[in-house]
Amino acid sequence: MRTRGGGLTTMTSLATGAALALGGCGSTGTGGGTGDTSATALGFKHYAGAVDYPSTTGPHNAGYVAPGEGLRRLAPLGDCALGLGTFANGYRYVNVNWTGTEECTKFSITPNPAPDDATDVPGSMRGGWAGGGLTGDVVVPWDDGSLLAVGAAVTRRAPNGKQSQLATLPLTFNTHPEQETADDATVNTAVRVGARLLIGGGQTIDKAETPYVFASDDAGRTVRRVPLPAVDGLQPTTPVGDFGVNGTEVVAFGAAATNAFDFHSTGTIAVWHSTDSGSHWTSGEIAGTPPGTQVRRVLYASGQWVAVGGYARAGAFYDSLPLVLTSRDGTHWARMDTTAMGDGEITAATVDSSGHPVLVGSAARPKSKPDTRTVWCGAVWLGDATLSRWKRGGLGCSEDPPNAVALLADGRVLIAGNRDLWLS
Repeated sequence: MRTRGGGLTTMTSLATGAALALGGCGSTGTGGGTGDTSATALGFKHYAGAVDYPSTTGPHNAGYVAPGEGLRRLAPLGDCALGLGTFANGYRYVNVNWTGTEECTKFSITPNPAPDDATDVPGSMRGGWAGGGLTGDVVVPWDDGSLLAVGAAVTRRAPNGKQSQLATLPLTFNTHPEQETADDATVNTAVRVGARLLIGGGQTIDKAETPYVFASDDAGRTVRRVPLPAVDGLQPTTPVGDFGVNGTEVVAFGAAATNAFDFHSTGTIAVWHSTDSGSHWTSGEIAGTPPGTQVRRVLYASGQWVAVGGYARAGAFYDSLPLVLTSRDGTHWARMDTTAMGDGEITAATVDSSGHPVLVGSAARPKSKPDTRTVWCGAVWLGDATLSRWKRGGLGCSEDPPNAVALLADGRVLIAGNRDLWLS
């Protein structure tokens, strides 16, 4: 990897890992995997139908949630967690929260969705239920028992549930999605580093996208922009996708490689490293990444840095393989041979009570008919102390695969989708 900034010398680029083998949905291949098995064999209990489905039913919506919508994130809260995501109200997607029971075996939408009773309003002018709860693209648990949600602004949810708006990010957010050419900004990640809040994402101005980082040392009441150095003399065109934290050391990854939407060539992915809680950064890039590479999460687990996501196989947008990058120092990265992990893109991750990674993802099942909805086969991967072996468990196949995972206060791991829960 080549590094820039702070007078660091140039490093040689990493070679790409071995080519990955092909496999069917839910397969794990050979080697470090454990073969096809249910997640129950790995210690997870399945609670079918335990999540209130994030959709109304009626003339405008038949109880369907598009991929990427619904329950997106889990924020540990008390003995369980708060779910955050979107609800299909028959006209549009609105913000909602899910509240878990004390046992964390059922998640209910709170407040309850209200029926669309605007009978005197023309259908084209109706908006449906407006949603409710804590809003924000990412949520960070704070040490006083509160939650900080970050979107266009930082919102604090106190331990008693009361919400208050704090700083507003000095960015332009497009509130009219139909205007695709308008300037816009995205918030992709936020973390707590000691007493500091770091926020990362991207902004698009005049069709050009650039990454950003904001920092707050007063729990979100004010924010300031932190400069990110260029990568190899150029400004990356990918937003910051995720932060990883270990003490005062922080790693930030670009969300996608330069070839993320070009499935016929290799590309590079930007990475930044800080040793002082995000005050100053050095930059670098990982070269030779596979076509379609996207990084979803960055963790410090099993004594090393781990960045995970997926990449496209054979130029197929919905046919992905797991991506795992590892580093001992946050600057020199190697791509693992994930043949034994089977199919699927890793979309969520956490670290268990032993410090080992827990990864969640899914793979699209081949369609028997072209005009049917995509069915996704979910999976959980458990890493060991050296990341040399991965145990894979199946999480079933449906239109609503699991897409969120969190470590709870009591050490249990919770996996959630739009319908089901799994609890270790």
